[in-house]
Amino acid sequence: MPFLSASNNPWIDDAVQGISGQNIYVDPDVSGGQAIADALSGVVPGDGSIAVVVLPADAARDTPYNTYILDQLAAGSSQKTVIVAIGDDLQAASAAIPSDDALRIANENESSGANLQEKLVETVQEVSAEMPTSSGEGALAANPVIPLVIGGVVLVAAAVTAFGLIARRRRRTTPASTDPVPAGIRLRVNRLRELRADYAAVPGSPVAAETAAGIDALASHVEQLFIRLDAKAGEDQSVLAEAEYSDKLARLVAALDRDYLLDLLTRPDLWDAPDERIAEVREALSSVTTQIVDNIKQVNARKGLLFQVSLDSLIGRSELRDWERQFKQSSGE
Repeated sequence: MPFLSASNNPWIDDAVQGISGQNIYVDPDVSGGQAIADALSGVVPGDGSIAVVVLPADAARDTPYNTYILDQLAAGSSQKTVIVAIGDDLQAASAAIPSDDALRIANENESSGANLQEKLVETVQEVSAEMPTSSGEGALAANPVIPLVIGGVVLVAAAVTAFGLIARRRRRTTPASTDPVPAGIRLRVNRLRELRADYAAVPGSPVAAETAAGIDALASHVEQLFIRLDAKAGEDQSVLAEAEYSDKLARLVAALDRDYLLDLLTRPDLWDAPDERIAEVREALSSVTTQIVDNIKQVNARKGLLFQVSLDSLIGRSELRDWERQFKQSSGE
């Protein structure tokens, strides 16, 4: 199934064009779209700092990974912060505040139980409260009377903002500065992204190109799983997921490394049964990605995590067991 890109996904094209001239875009296919747009117009800043896009759930069909639409909109917008609703899924990216913090705020509001309009309004308000504000020192110096006139207003506004921040931080179980992805999993994700670049650089190999896209999708989904577990699930579920994917991702890293699959693709003549080995790794990559997507859906539905992928074919390769062991040792495990 071909992946949609910004150039052939009409929802993305329309949304990028929509937020190029305004800060709110609600797709015509969204139910109750006018009421949502009206509510957002009262909270979205008029300074072009935040764009909000609301799309139907079908917009995410056939996209290569969960945050693909968000990434495309963030890249194509002039606003530094983009908040996106795709069906019931809320996402956010920002260059004005830590992007992980923006995404966390969106995920927290997604799980709040309110309707979509209320979730979006709350997300905009909370993201706005996190944004730095300019001091306006030049204007104050030019007119020393201004501080006397607006001082009371500033104090009241500051008190309201501080109250909102304190209330939100009390609701959070994890500090915003803490990476929700466990350190061991983060090492594996970082290594996957390094390998993705290696596969993308292989000339004239459709399998290498498809593998690069698959690695990119896997890394993104792994991050999404642990971000959503951190925001929506109990600690026991996060621990289960870490235990499950610590070994599986280490095994995949070994299989995808330069000494195995990449070498199989560039020098198949030096291996026995190269086609069989290549098929094993590609199947493993696809199976783990599918299971992680299923786990994300289970988290969203407040269900317990189910793990069914075994990677038996890779376990049977003695050289991969050695490389997996070396990876764990090099990462201090």
